[in-house]
Amino acid sequence: MAEPCFLLFYRRQGDSAIERLVDAARAATVRDTVRRADEAGFERIIIATTDAAPFESLTGVELDVDAVSGPFAPRLRQVLQTIAGGPICYAGSGMPGYTVAAWRALRLRVEAGETVANNLYSADVLATPDAEPLLSMPDDASDNGMALWLRDKAGVEVTPLPRSAAALLDIDTPADLRILALADSAGAAGTKQFDSGAELRALLRAPDLAALRETLASNAVVERALGLLTEREAEVLVIGRVGSAVWQALERETAARVRVISEERGLRARPDGQARSLLGFHLHAVGPEELVASLEELGDAVFFDTRPLFAHLGWDPSRADRFWSDVGAWEEIARPELRAFTRAVAKSRVPIVLGGHSLVSGGLLAAIDLAWSRWESSG
Repeated sequence: MAEPCFLLFYRRQGDSAIERLVDAARAATVRDTVRRADEAGFERIIIATTDAAPFESLTGVELDVDAVSGPFAPRLRQVLQTIAGGPICYAGSGMPGYTVAAWRALRLRVEAGETVANNLYSADVLATPDAEPLLSMPDDASDNGMALWLRDKAGVEVTPLPRSAAALLDIDTPADLRILALADSAGAAGTKQFDSGAELRALLRAPDLAALRETLASNAVVERALGLLTEREAEVLVIGRVGSAVWQALERETAARVRVISEERGLRARPDGQARSLLGFHLHAVGPEELVASLEELGDAVFFDTRPLFAHLGWDPSRADRFWSDVGAWEEIARPELRAFTRAVAKSRVPIVLGGHSLVSGGLLAAIDLAWSRWESSG
């Protein structure tokens, strides 16, 4: 078998300050991942990117640059054709937790003929000895659908990796950076489940990002919510696309009582394309202030994946608006409905942490570990 090729995809997507921060964090994670993949023994590393500038300092790496940010599947097909569809290890640009040992283990599994994904239903990491079937993916397929495509359409057995913060935390929104920034500021008391690389840590500490770093790392909402995970008398509410592994971790590994509203895990795969959210029905009926009042009755802290809510209501906010909502900066939001919702959340008497899917997946697993580390260091 040929040596597995390591593929990384990166695209810069926005011009607002909060989008630039997330994009810069993903670029830093790519640089960290390249160095780790090299140490893990991958001899050929390709970055498919819309922008070469963040990676010009790297050596021994092939940059496949296409400035047009088009659909994923045609772009993947273009890159795979340059390697003749051989064995690959694919990684999205926002996976900060994989260590050298983890990438080496994936390389060895590919060389042994296995196909492995970090998440069967939403893959950000995929390693396979034969990438040829991926050339037949439809043009509208996303990277998250690669593992299911191989299993359901190509008949390939795909083994999911054990669920962990390292396997599931994807830097997709500011919510994920908030947790990583808190872990970094905790130093030795940070999370034990994964080790962010030097490039990402340097970005989170950069002097020119002081204002945004304060929003991410020192935000009292996140601090308060984390603290309640270790309180026996507290009740924590988690809303959104919550999987069973995260639910089990909440039950086993937190001191708080846990209430979970899990909905729309197949958000992108509904046959009718119409999301339906219990929280969406409630918000439509009573408005944002009453919705927040209900959340305050149900939990002393709330972790809220808002994307099913947005999809149910048909808001379709811009990436910048979604991100400003995630950090509670309602003044920056252009869409009136989202601005009103975020303002109501920001004024809540309980900490409500907003984000996307990763917040209630790998982000929450990391938050649990970080909360206990901080509790131990305070004792």
